Amino acid sequence: MDFSELKDNPQFRIWFEQMIDERVQDALSKERERRLRGSFALISVRENDALAEGIAEFLGKPLVDSELLVFGDGEKKTVIKENLSGKHVYVIATVGQGEDPDVSFANTCKYLSTLSRTCKVGHVTVVAPCLWYQAQDKTHARREPISVRDIADDARRRGMHHIMVVELHSEQIEIAFDSFDHLKVTPLIGDYLSKYYQKNGEPFCLISPDDGGVRMREDLYKNLPNECVAGQAAVHQLRVRGETDKKELIDFVGEVDGQVGVIFDDLLRSGSTLFQSAKAAKKHGAKKVIAAVAHFYGFGSSGKSFEEKLVESDVDELIVTNTRPDHVQAMMESPGYRSKVTILDISPYIARSIRNYQTGGTIKDMINRVGDHSEFYRVIQRAGE
Repeated sequence: MDFSELKDNPQFRIWFEQMIDERVQDALSKERERRLRGSFALISVRENDALAEGIAEFLGKPLVDSELLVFGDGEKKTVIKENLSGKHVYVIATVGQGEDPDVSFANTCKYLSTLSRTCKVGHVTVVAPCLWYQAQDKTHARREPISVRDIADDARRRGMHHIMVVELHSEQIEIAFDSFDHLKVTPLIGDYLSKYYQKNGEPFCLISPDDGGVRMREDLYKNLPNECVAGQAAVHQLRVRGETDKKELIDFVGEVDGQVGVIFDDLLRSGSTLFQSAKAAKKHGAKKVIAAVAHFYGFGSSGKSFEEKLVESDVDELIVTNTRPDHVQAMMESPGYRSKVTILDISPYIARSIRNYQTGGTIKDMINRVGDHSEFYRVIQRAGE
């Protein structure tokens, strides 16, 4: 059959038109993708930052070639080695292990100033997975600073237009910024726990580790199917007067006997709040305690390292994200941590949020649009494996 016969065949014409339409749509999609990728750039404040590299890999874009020069007298200078004029630049700023947050933020401000004043970029978004000084969001006594407001003011003066932050210590911090995206991790933690329930068939009792954790417990509850939740409980603790990281257990409210207790918190520093809550849950009959945190600091106290305290504690599994990537790398190399710590890589979540903001979407719409929230994270280490 020659072409003259085929062109009069209705089935052939339908197939041919569909093929042409698919190829045109594919070409248009590739062109839109090319223009999207060309409209923004990614730059990391720190060299060899695993989280920044993961975000860049997911977006299919290399990090901008840049350098932070340090002179003999300690002065620093940022050098941007690419033309970024008119582009939307996302500055990925994480805090290194053992790095002073003031140093991390000062380095970020140097990049912001260089991008806005010298590179003449069109728009600057700071991606701060773990926001500096977010726990200093209010005063506890007279003549105390609200340092997170200083962070917002300084970054805005240096040229920041928008900021993305993962799991804030308190939501009122958002008011300090003119333009803000809050990437909550409860959809990710909820998805991980849901899969645990599907595998083991054990519902959870959600436990607030202190009075301030009730809101986060409720957020996690909203991101779990009803059949996964057996109940809720709360621990009442008071900070020991004159101490920075010590709390006194006052009361435990709720029924956890024979259940799996889940404790969710945003910050994990010395672990005193978490470990006391886990101990109280086990004392009241919990057969297992799973803890989940967004930001892991993990510093020692009372002459013990955090790893030693974790291994000796009543926490059976600790789920952390890699908002502080250097700490995560250290945990992956330690047998004590590997026995109890599950690590979620959230670079897909941040990368999708960047792409979503670049195309004019909202975080809420993005999360609702993605049915399977496991697409937002990767399990790079599972406790005990």
